[in-house]
Formats: sequence, structure tokens, C-alpha cells
Amino acid sequence: MTEVIAPKRNPWYHCNMQDFAAWLHNMSAKPLPGGVSAAALAAAMGAALLAKTARVSLRKQEIAAEDRATLQAMLDLASQQHQVLFDLVEVDEEAYRAVLQARAHPDPLQPEAEAWRRATEVPVCVAEACYLLLKQLPGLQDLALPVVKPDLDIGRWLLETGLRTGLLAAESNLRAWGNDADKARMIAQLAALK
Repeated sequence: MTEVIAPKRNPWYHCNMQDFAAWLHNMSAKPLPGGVSAAALAAAMGAALLAKTARVSLRKQEIAAEDRATLQAMLDLASQQHQVLFDLVEVDEEAYRAVLQARAHPDPLQPEAEAWRRATEVPVCVAEACYLLLKQLPGLQDLALPVVKPDLDIGRWLLETGLRTGLLAAESNLRAWGNDADKARMIAQLAALK
């Protein structure tokens, strides 16, 4: 095994990674965060890598105006979806916490089906954000500088993971949900993402 190189201590980095380490510990030891939160975070990293690829590629001097516009549009979209996916990490935790609460303490004013609806919307949103970015990848692949193509590939894999996880979790939640008018709408949304 290759020896890990000890990094220089950066207090900002260390503090933030400690927060992330605590989040990962909670994932392994507590009900929340769960798989959808993990997928949303992975997909947010994938979107950030797409944004990086577009940003670095825009620095190339010899780019046609049309290609520059394509790269800028991808940078803008990836940056926007990066934030959306990152926000969905917390939204998923809140939604699934509501499911756990509804199961533990049923409330006739807020039925369990409402909690399941919200918990199902989140993975659908993760899948939709990933799908939107993955559809744009062919244009970026052709314009990316060679030095950032590995980042682009890794970003694609992370987004594919987010898409598959979102679909899997949403379908699982739909089975647990029961019957509801919104259920058919979400089934149609999932079908469009496959």
C-alpha cells in the first residue's frame, strides 16, 4: 500500500473536515443522514467538478464565440445545480426526520402520507438535477481541456450515482407511501428520468 503523505496543517480545512467527519460518523451510527443525503452530496461534488471543467476550459484563448457561450452556460448551470444538490442534503434529512416522527407519533392533522410525499420528492429532485447536468455533458466533453478531462469523468460518475440513487430511493419510498393522488405524478416524473 502506498504511504499517505501527511498534509500541512490548515486550520480552516481541518475544522471543515472535522465537521464532515462528524457528519460521516452520524451516517454510520444514526438514522440520519441517509443514502439520499449521501447521494446529493456526491452529486454536488460532481456538479462542482463540471463547473471547474468549464471554468478552466474557458481560460483557453483560442475558443470560438459559440463554444465560449456553451462553456459559460455549462459553468452557470453546474454552479447552480451544485448549490441545489448541496441544499438537498439538509432537505433530505429534514424530510426523512418527518417520516420517522410521523411513524413514532401519528398525528391526524399531518398524516404519514404527507411526510412520505416530501421524503419522496427529495430523491426525485436529486435525480432531476443530475439528469439535467448529464444531458449537457456531451458538449462539455468536446470542449474540455485535456488537463481537466479526468475531473469531468469523475464528475459524470458522481452525477450518475446521484441519478441512480435518487431513482432507487424514490421508487422505494413510493412503495412505502401508500395510495395518494401525487403518487401518479411522481411515478411519471421518475419514468421520464430513466
